[in-house]
Amino acid sequence: MNDLQWDVIGNRVRSARVAAGISARELARRIGVSPSHVSQVERGIGAFSVPALYAAAREIDISLHDLFDPPQEAPPAPAPATLQDLDADGVVQRAGQHPTIQLSDGPRWSRLNVAAEADAEFLEVIYQPGTRVLPDYIRHEGREYGIVISGALDVEVDGVRTTLNAGDSIVFDSQRPHRFWNESEAEVRAIWFVRDSEPGDAAPHA
Repeated sequence: MNDLQWDVIGNRVRSARVAAGISARELARRIGVSPSHVSQVERGIGAFSVPALYAAAREIDISLHDLFDPPQEAPPAPAPATLQDLDADGVVQRAGQHPTIQLSDGPRWSRLNVAAEADAEFLEVIYQPGTRVLPDYIRHEGREYGIVISGALDVEVDGVRTTLNAGDSIVFDSQRPHRFWNESEAEVRAIWFVRDSEPGDAAPHA
């Protein structure tokens, strides 16, 4: 996996915050964390939780795909893919190439789409054993589709809790308050797809 360190993510957060004209103290107030925590994240010595990351992305107007891949000059259109060059043409991404970030509250996200797509996120999410229930709910634009590949994932949507076991799937509007955790003694592996509700607006997952 291509692990993204928090100093890289922090630099992108800081750049977007400055571009939005928001002070670190004001951002901290808006997302419900301390100014020192925002400072630590931007310096790469701290990590946001899932709710804080979503909240920060919303406040500084940056999408998750921009955190995985900062904006770059558009490359020339590729030639039609052939069986020999699917990797080079961005059709196939090998197991060791997925950009990956570790969140402070347990989940590990790996992006499965080869390149950033403004209207969708395709993720593998790993929950380590014994992760706690998030104190805050997550809400954002979009619609989520998930399936548990292994383990037992604890889920709460609109105050209703259940457990998803291997093979169980879930679909819901991301505006509904939700959170995920893993109280079991085994790792949970899930595949998640988040589709933007309005084409052209970026919307990420937890």
